[in-house]
Amino acid sequence: MSEMEIQNRYEELLNSLPDGIFIIDSHGRIELANKAAAAILGYTDKKDFLGLSVSELYANPGDHDALLSILGHKGKADKTIFDWKKKNGETTLIEFTASPIHDKKGHIKGIHGIFRDISSKLESQIAQQETLAETAARSIDEEKLLEVINFFRVVPMSLILQGVAHNLNTPLGTIRGRAELLQHHIKKNTGLVEAISNEKTKADITQFHEKLDKGIGEVVTQVDKVSALIKGFSDKVSNEMNPYQTEIDINKLIEHEITFLDSSLYFKHKIKKEIELDRTIPSIPGIYRDFSQAIYNLIVDSMKATGSLSEKILRIKTYHDHNFIYIELSDNRIMSASTDLAYHLSIHTDTMYSNLPDEALFSYYDIEIANASRLLSLYQAELNLFPNNEAKFVIQIPKHNQ
Repeated sequence: MSEMEIQNRYEELLNSLPDGIFIIDSHGRIELANKAAAAILGYTDKKDFLGLSVSELYANPGDHDALLSILGHKGKADKTIFDWKKKNGETTLIEFTASPIHDKKGHIKGIHGIFRDISSKLESQIAQQETLAETAARSIDEEKLLEVINFFRVVPMSLILQGVAHNLNTPLGTIRGRAELLQHHIKKNTGLVEAISNEKTKADITQFHEKLDKGIGEVVTQVDKVSALIKGFSDKVSNEMNPYQTEIDINKLIEHEITFLDSSLYFKHKIKKEIELDRTIPSIPGIYRDFSQAIYNLIVDSMKATGSLSEKILRIKTYHDHNFIYIELSDNRIMSASTDLAYHLSIHTDTMYSNLPDEALFSYYDIEIANASRLLSLYQAELNLFPNNEAKFVIQIPKHNQ
């Protein structure tokens, strides 16, 4: 097969793909694209699309800096959402995955990426949700009323929360991108300082550059922390608003809880956290809110139990074997006889609410344990309390329920 034939086959393959593909050169201009890339953005001929500055695609001018920041920080932008402009000026919601292109010396010489228009998909999902709500309303009975109302309330709110998180992360990403560009220019121009003959002036400028670089670095660090907090809050709340069963990644759920709780200065700065997550554990079918609330209750219990200690430690570990998935939560609380007595009372779901012991026999922490036990029992999961007199909870979830 000749080189020309190979080139034609290559172009034929690119143009057959439904998603948009393009390559951006080092000057930020589109140097290669398939037909779908042009069509998605309203260009009838991809030749009109080639040569465009990538900055012309963004509805928000700072978004490209945000993309560069993500690429510099993570090495890849995976399914990042942007508002892009079509040829006629209309905006559309784009899901974009991009990676940098490096030359032989490791320098970035461009970006290649793949994108799709998800605005119609989002509209379709909303329309489908509204149709489901209307269908349910036509066949409603009293027992289903609350469920339908809850559905109607939480699904749009979940979409709103995700949008709020996106709209906040975009300007934060822009701030981060601008800060990194400033750092780049400072480092790029260090050679100019070396050319200054006056040693005192040179030393003053060098010291100023060092302080400036340190300050900008702190801005980048703080922006990353805010972005993580926003994402953790959005992920936690939007997932908890879904009242239906899904496949739950327990590790991600724990990460969302920790990130959410980090909004508390007490939790963030006063509690030492040791997290060890087994990334090979399988997903769990269930309602996200049940598991998140159970784990949240156990964490709150640990916070109360260690509140009077000068050093507070929270340890969370996940692992699994052939039959079970385990979530281990432990802390450095001081075990006492009265605490042991309270916890050895039967506080599991089958007796907690049907045969409630005298309130005086319960410790200050028991209500969180009881709530966690009740939620976990919905999935035949066991909550083992203080095995071997250790300050530890072990959640044991049977795999046969998956």
